[in-house]
Amino acid sequence: MSFERLLDHMMETDKHIRYATICDMEGNEVQTRIREGVTMLLDKDETKETLRYAANAWKSRNKFAPKIGKGKYVLAVYEKLRRLTLPLGSNHMLLVTWGTDGGQADIIERIQNILSGDYTREW
Repeated sequence: MSFERLLDHMMETDKHIRYATICDMEGNEVQTRIREGVTMLLDKDETKETLRYAANAWKSRNKFAPKIGKGKYVLAVYEKLRRLTLPLGSNHMLLVTWGTDGGQADIIERIQNILSGDYTREW
């Protein structure tokens, strides 16, 4: 499955998902989807900064993987949104945000189910 198709699938997974992006491990945006009608909370430069921060934080976590296991995902809960960060292989990450009105556990489970499919071997 291509990154484009994966992001389209993410957006179809739940109506509460606002934004989904794939970045490399340096925090460079590869592909992004924004739900129609959603007003972004961060501007373009702030979004780039958060992607770099997320990539660096993930790399830091990987240092401890031999002792505690590989990270599966990180959930950040803010007053205005939730952000889920997951690895896509060893070279990319997926970041998905949704509002506070979404079913957090359901969204996480659906995303994990999508990523557990055979097509993830492409990454």
